Amino acid sequence: MKVALFGGSFDPIHNGHLAIANYMVQATNIDELWFLLSPQNPLKTDKKQTSDQMRLAMLQRAIANNSQFKICDIECLLPKPNYTIDTLHALTKQYPDIQFSLVIGEDNLAVFTHWKDYQSIIDQHIIYVYPRHGERATFSHPNIVRTEAPLFDVSSTEIRQRCQQGRSIAHLVPHEVATYIAQNKLYL
Repeated sequence: MKVALFGGSFDPIHNGHLAIANYMVQATNIDELWFLLSPQNPLKTDKKQTSDQMRLAMLQRAIANNSQFKICDIECLLPKPNYTIDTLHALTKQYPDIQFSLVIGEDNLAVFTHWKDYQSIIDQHIIYVYPRHGERATFSHPNIVRTEAPLFDVSSTEIRQRCQQGRSIAHLVPHEVATYIAQNKLYL
């Protein structure tokens, strides 16, 4: 089986994330896409995040009706700081019959050489890259697959700011996620 890992803080997950995920399962040869919940990006240690449990709850609500989507919270259980190479080793050990690939944005590809053991990652795994506004990384490798995933002008940062300002996020996140955010008074 082929599984693509789509990592992120998902704080919160939004319609752009879901559109990219849908594109990946339709336009590539993967069987499933796993949303890889990241407890803390080692390259963004100054950022405050919503709890793992709340971000996991939002993910569960967002993907509940798609059988090709799963959630993987292994990074929440691994020692901190955690790096993608450690995650891939742990998952490969736990699921030896699965071929794992990664889904990353062009912005992450631009800093990919800063990732721990990036050469091992790219030598052993396909990396699907989706476009980001204003980004065009020059890094290339036979295992890098640039995709035509749709561009979205939405970010989790924008959603958190809109919540702080009392503005609607209904068009930016699934209804179930918007309800969860409102019920739990997140991002105020």
